[in-house]
Amino acid sequence: MKKCDSRKGEGMRKKAMLPRRPSRRIALVGGTVGVLLAAMAAAAIAASGPKPTGPANVTIGTKCGQSRPVGPKNRNSTTFRKMSKELQDIYHSYPDNILPSPWATTKIKAKPPWKIGYITIGVSNPYQNNVLTQLKKEFALAKAKGLVKGSLMTYIPPSLSASTGEGQISAIKNMIAQGANAIIVNPVDSVGEAATMEEAGKKYNVPIILADVPPAPNTRWSVSPWTQNQVEADAGTLGIISKKGGGEIIIVRGIPGNQNDVVLYNQKIADLKNCPNVKVATTLYGQWDGGTAKTVVSQYLAANPGKKIAGVLNDGGMAAGIIQAFESRGVSVPPVAMEQCYAGDLSWWLERIDSYETVAGCINGFQGGYVYFNTALRILSNKGPRYNVLSMPAVAIDTTNLKFYARPNVPLTSNDELPGPKTAWCDDKCLDKYFMKPGAAKK
Repeated sequence: MKKCDSRKGEGMRKKAMLPRRPSRRIALVGGTVGVLLAAMAAAAIAASGPKPTGPANVTIGTKCGQSRPVGPKNRNSTTFRKMSKELQDIYHSYPDNILPSPWATTKIKAKPPWKIGYITIGVSNPYQNNVLTQLKKEFALAKAKGLVKGSLMTYIPPSLSASTGEGQISAIKNMIAQGANAIIVNPVDSVGEAATMEEAGKKYNVPIILADVPPAPNTRWSVSPWTQNQVEADAGTLGIISKKGGGEIIIVRGIPGNQNDVVLYNQKIADLKNCPNVKVATTLYGQWDGGTAKTVVSQYLAANPGKKIAGVLNDGGMAAGIIQAFESRGVSVPPVAMEQCYAGDLSWWLERIDSYETVAGCINGFQGGYVYFNTALRILSNKGPRYNVLSMPAVAIDTTNLKFYARPNVPLTSNDELPGPKTAWCDDKCLDKYFMKPGAAKK
């Protein structure tokens, strides 16, 4: 089975979300705070079966299995110092500045029912398709409550090559001219589009909600619900590897020079400092593609016969290809962190739940659509987002809750997303801590 084709979508998702900006570590924020998942409460499995655990509990520290802080850049600011300890731990993964959102004090003038738009890149993969599906469902639910009117306004080019920053800028302006009150955007170029997004909020009183993409540096008027879906798995898996005696690991990165990849890799190296008995044997580039990851790992194993590998970390979406590489060489699969996992990854793990241990950090498009839309509604309802980035830990999965999220008999090469309720990433209670006023939007 050709893994390369089946996982192209994830690589496209990551690459398309990345702003083009200079090669400096704080330029694009993709790093995440790790979690001590080995200590996840056993209560996740109740008598009636495993239950969803929601976003990960973030643990910052110097023990192996915890994650070292990499930010924020302005951690001495009043904005950061006034955060709760829980939020400070979460935002320690964000290397750029955390800024107070002007929407905390600037009121939305429009009254419900509102008009809401959605602008995204032209990529058809399960995540993108499921985000759109859920946005439409959330729109219908909000319409039944009198919160929105008409239909969800959309701008979705037919292909990635047809997706341009210029096209999205025009779409933002056109939607505002057509009366949009809020616009959810998955930007091609968040830096190039930043001025238009800032103008939308400051001049036209139309908030831009960035769909899991950090804002351009020092921009205030857009709001980004941003998932931490990488290093929860990294830190937790490092803890497992260390407890098993440590050893040498492989790191499979994304694309050379890509700033998201740089930040994710730097967080891994920071977390490794907590695990002195774990060393890096080699670093490979998998291009955020399962087929490529399988090839480069297979080549390394072939060139180093008999070398014991204690585990593998990757920059997201490549676990299946890595697993296949070990299996194809007849080598026992070590703990492979499942960053941005798929249904096939989890199904493979489920079949081995009594003998295999790792950690996954994931969300699906339905959960993304739920969070993006309800963030928009809360802003329109003048609930007041506290910050320009709403950093939300991803769903964390280990052996205590794997049975809830994993489906049996799914091929490892499947590009289906993980199952799970739409509220598993961040439900209403979770969203409350990111807003000045709690509660879901009401008419």
